[in-house]
Amino acid sequence: ENTPAGHLADLTLTLNADLGITGTGELEVIIGQIPVLILDLDGNSNSAPDMEEALNTIDIAFETLTSFPPDLNLYSTIFLCLGVFSQNHSLTSSEGQILADYLNYGGSLYMEGADTWAYDQQTAVHQMFNINGVSDGSADMSIVVGQPGTFTEGMSFNYNGDNSWMDHIEPIAPAFKIFDNQSPLYGTGVAYNDGDYKTIGTSH
Repeated sequence: ENTPAGHLADLTLTLNADLGITGTGELEVIIGQIPVLILDLDGNSNSAPDMEEALNTIDIAFETLTSFPPDLNLYSTIFLCLGVFSQNHSLTSSEGQILADYLNYGGSLYMEGADTWAYDQQTAVHQMFNINGVSDGSADMSIVVGQPGTFTEGMSFNYNGDNSWMDHIEPIAPAFKIFDNQSPLYGTGVAYNDGDYKTIGTSH
């Protein structure tokens, strides 16, 4: 019970049976939930390789899949990559409900997608982010900056993706904005702690 969740344990299995039957084997088992699932539905896999590199650097166990697994509750955190037009994935109603059920079970979900917040059909999971999809945006994503007083303060990134046409998003309180496009100014990232689950949504 004191084993950290997600710990990869190496087990040695020894078998002894009647009639002199014996056997040994090695087995790897992850204790508790797997810390991270990278669910890469982006047709161009823009973000997943860098997420994998970062998680390897900080020695966090993860799995990467390109389709929904049978049980999301095997993972304590999900990074969902939906991509940018024209290689993006639009969540179906059933996929949105599966993700909503995961959050209601106490999960943590990061979801990125250039069209998922304002342009695409909204699903049950979208409303759980407390994000207002203001508009479909224009071809003007440039420099993304973190917000003062949040965990992104001091961050700055030059955007260089499939295209620069991103949904404009704003938080619905008590969610809070964590990223803006610098010029023209509009929201691109929102974080929310429901108390039972946690979310981050971005349009890049």
